[in-house]
Amino acid sequence: MRKRSKARTLVTAQFTLLGVIGISALVAMKRATHTYIAFESFVILCGTLVLLFAWKALRPSLQISPIPKDGAIFISRGIYKYVRHPMYLSVILIGIGMAGYADNSVAWISELGLILVLNVKATFEDGLLREKYPEAWHYQRHTSKVLPCLGGSCRDKCFN
Repeated sequence: MRKRSKARTLVTAQFTLLGVIGISALVAMKRATHTYIAFESFVILCGTLVLLFAWKALRPSLQISPIPKDGAIFISRGIYKYVRHPMYLSVILIGIGMAGYADNSVAWISELGLILVLNVKATFEDGLLREKYPEAWHYQRHTSKVLPCLGGSCRDKCFN
């Protein structure tokens, strides 16, 4: 039961912080100019694309909770070949774009909090995946947590 409670707390914190960032961005819409709108839009677009690729690969196992879905298969294909937590990467990117648009201390502090929460959530999820799937240990050892390896998969250099 403690796992479910921790999972619920992490998901609540994630969406609360993302909500604060989103509200800050909505309030910022009243400003006449936004200095870095092209960059912020690009980062949000990148986050959205990562989210779509992750959703496509994870569909059979998808859920908001970090607790693995009953009967789900272990996913290490598609974007998951390059990064273990692309959904979290997408949320971070979208948050950065919205925090940049809001451009206030509340949004940026919330984004830092969001990054910390997602790091804790990813570490928690990795542990749960290792408990459920024997292949998770090897996968986690050879695949980046949130930022993909540059120049291809980290596993390309794996001989085990």
